[in-house]
Amino acid sequence: MTEFDSAMKKVTEMLHAAARKSGEVFENTKISYTISTERDKISKLQRQIGARLYRVYKEGGAVPEFILADLEAIQTIEETIHALEKTMAETKSFKFCPECGAKLELDNVYCPKCGAKQSKPVWETPTDAPERDASCSCDACKDGADNAPEDQPDCQCNSGDGDNGGGADSGAQTGL
Repeated sequence: MTEFDSAMKKVTEMLHAAARKSGEVFENTKISYTISTERDKISKLQRQIGARLYRVYKEGGAVPEFILADLEAIQTIEETIHALEKTMAETKSFKFCPECGAKLELDNVYCPKCGAKQSKPVWETPTDAPERDASCSCDACKDGADNAPEDQPDCQCNSGDGDNGGGADSGAQTGL
């Protein structure tokens, strides 16, 4: 056997070893992927179990004592999120559906989540966000005051009918 044949034999053996290793790596990668997929299934089921337990808790049902503190923490976090969403909605002209709590644009007539008919924006209290006639151009309305000054008789806010001057058309004018 010549040096060339000897070198060719070593190269061939190295190629076979590399192919074997490559196959092993490929098989291990497939196994790792399958393990990861199975772990994801477990995580999803655990989230579903947790969501079911939380629903039972919110509906006043019995839940295991050892998870009660966690369920209360979730409820506190949800309340914080809801309060923050209300604050954001008030500054960005959003409202919340009184039926399901979904965040809606002010001009939504129906909730896209639950289908409930909407009336006017739902804030913590009605005085938090008074309804204004979008067509009114008085300084008080532009500045966001609740009542227009008496010296601006053309202001629809001074109509005295209690609906901020919009009359029968106020829903159409404000999109509500």
